[in-house]
Amino acid sequence: MDATSPTPVATYGRDPKIAHSVHEKLLPDYEVVHACFDIDSALSELPAICAGELETTPSSGVGANSTEAEASKRRAPVAIFFGGAGIPEDEFERITAAVRERAPGVHFVRVQKRDVLAAGSFGPNPDVIAKIYRKKMAALAAKA
Repeated sequence: MDATSPTPVATYGRDPKIAHSVHEKLLPDYEVVHACFDIDSALSELPAICAGELETTPSSGVGANSTEAEASKRRAPVAIFFGGAGIPEDEFERITAAVRERAPGVHFVRVQKRDVLAAGSFGPNPDVIAKIYRKKMAALAAKA
């Protein structure tokens, strides 16, 4: 990845419409390369793609890797963004544990309803959600 390429990330959430809007708002700094919307696909696909198994394509059809036919040109995410009020804690824990086992260096960034409310929005606002992800990623980078 060169300095001008967006940082590749994966997402896990419940609402494809909100996810698509957030994906657009993350550019040009972050590019969603893989997206999952259910626990089964997340447990199957996210550990593999994060571990560099680039032949893993998103079953959701969402993400830059879904449109890249050549596996060698696909990118492994360096972080997984979790979003939405409907993600139970046990799903977050199961996914993070599965990914950590295969790709221990991946970061996990979670935006919850309370984060959005604290930022002054009363609903799932893609602009606000993208800003929160950026802020949390900047905090992770500052710790590194």
